[in-house]
Amino acid sequence: MDIAGLGHITTFLLTSLGASAIIIGFAFKDIGENFISGIILAFNRPFNMEDTVEVGDHFGKVKSLEFRYTKLKTFDGKDVYIPNSDVLRKPVINYTEDGFFRWSFVVGIAYEDDVDTAKSLILSTVNAHPSVIQDQIHQSYVAEDELAVSTVNLKVFFWVNTFEFRKEAVMVRGQVIRDVKQALASQGFSMPSDIIEVKLYGSQKELPIRITK
Repeated sequence: MDIAGLGHITTFLLTSLGASAIIIGFAFKDIGENFISGIILAFNRPFNMEDTVEVGDHFGKVKSLEFRYTKLKTFDGKDVYIPNSDVLRKPVINYTEDGFFRWSFVVGIAYEDDVDTAKSLILSTVNAHPSVIQDQIHQSYVAEDELAVSTVNLKVFFWVNTFEFRKEAVMVRGQVIRDVKQALASQGFSMPSDIIEVKLYGSQKELPIRITK
């Protein structure tokens, strides 16, 4: 018997309590996952404080490891708090664990240039930079990468020290690129731009062109 509508009220309360329990359960599930992940990371973590790491789309220095999150300081000044469950689930790239990182870049020379001579010149220029690591394990090298539209592209690889991943580790790549460009130019190598094909449509039959040096 439904007494004064109490049956409907009881059903409503039970339904509400059930829904609330599910919501609270999901909330505590996330908290519990992050808490347990924090404990695991405290005893078996893939990084130390001040290491430079990449977790998902986030790149920076590890500043703290709390029970629920890991704090990164990005190189553009942002404080990023990553849930510890994400740190366990996602790949973590540690740039400072062994202290070495390999940079690379591509430089194009003209088809008429001698490839072997260019590779030798590039390699000696790269190794002359004081911040480039040279040992049996970490060696610089140059390899043919692509036959492009107007250039033979050479890919250059070299190693730098990243125990202290600061501005220097980033600046070295730009300095090496500049040195290689200057060395190739001084020895008469061409670094041509891509060939541009111009098509005329409609009634236009002539294209006025002025060549300047």
